[in-house]
Amino acid sequence: MDVPSERPEEQLVKRRRSESGEKDVETIKPETNVEASSTVTRRVGEENPLKRKCMDVSQGPESRPEGTGKRNRTETEENFKKMKDMFLKRYAVGRMLGRGGCASVCAGVRKSDGKKVALKIMSKIINDKYITVPGDTRRLPAEVAILELVCKPPRCPYVIELLDWIETPAGIVIVLERPDHCVDLFDFCSRVDVTENMAKIIMRQVIQAARHCRARGVFHRDIKEENILINPHTLEVKLIDFGCGDLHKDTPYTEYAGTPIYFPPEWITERKYEAEPATVWGLGVLLYSLLCGHRPFNSPHQTVHGLQCFPDHLSISSCSLINWCLQKDPKRRPTLEQVIAHRWIRHYTVAPCCRVPLVLRGMTPELQIH
Repeated sequence: MDVPSERPEEQLVKRRRSESGEKDVETIKPETNVEASSTVTRRVGEENPLKRKCMDVSQGPESRPEGTGKRNRTETEENFKKMKDMFLKRYAVGRMLGRGGCASVCAGVRKSDGKKVALKIMSKIINDKYITVPGDTRRLPAEVAILELVCKPPRCPYVIELLDWIETPAGIVIVLERPDHCVDLFDFCSRVDVTENMAKIIMRQVIQAARHCRARGVFHRDIKEENILINPHTLEVKLIDFGCGDLHKDTPYTEYAGTPIYFPPEWITERKYEAEPATVWGLGVLLYSLLCGHRPFNSPHQTVHGLQCFPDHLSISSCSLINWCLQKDPKRRPTLEQVIAHRWIRHYTVAPCCRVPLVLRGMTPELQIH
């Protein structure tokens, strides 16, 4: 794996988190916070996003308000117990890794071989989305179907791997790989002064992950720092959380699932957008955030009316790529192939892997990388 000449442990200059106003999710970050992210789904004409309730596998499900569910509390608890019993035969459940609006995530171990896993646990709601993917007659939970598409061999090393999943009337558990020594990119960037060379190595992998998703007919729709895991020793990354994903199509989408600060201007002004231009816009926001330490836009007005000024320390080439990705007119943005072929992305320096354990500033001992 290629890594930058600037050793990450030498770049521990704490930077400020974004002042964008975007709310952080409630998270517990002991090692790998897979799949816990703050997202919203908004359809045309809706005032509020629909969110799933979370449930913890170590506890019983929350009781439903009267009149909101078809199953009574006793039946729900029985279903939960069946799911938990089936689940515990295969996996040992560990500590909570994170909790977001859509799911709870726990650490776990596969009993058959001791493999570390992450367990994304979701309770069911009436409006859960089920889809059928090309070449398969099964109707699957949307996130499961999308992950199965993305994870078919040959796999992409920059996308989290689906290992297993379980469904009962009460809920769904998705079993994912749990990479060693990882934190999410948002936390990494809040503690490390990311150089342009480091950003190039990170972005190359994220772009390849986005291209792989498109090739498999998948639109992730929520690529952001919180949905990218990074190994601080090697700068290897994994794209996670396909909860906002959809099947890729060439016609415009008229609903948006994702994070408001990443919404492209065409969604704000026209309430429609296309997959690849929206993905490229998000990559531009991500790249700006990596290099500047904050998001380029703090409001829909800023998103529609233009980019903030670039800091003086950025290279002309990096500013050129960001400007291209953040064109207001989606037809003027580059394709994913043009992004990865850009001269700024192509020219980077590699160096031997960092062998000294990296301690991220501000983490308590139990949360440090080891």
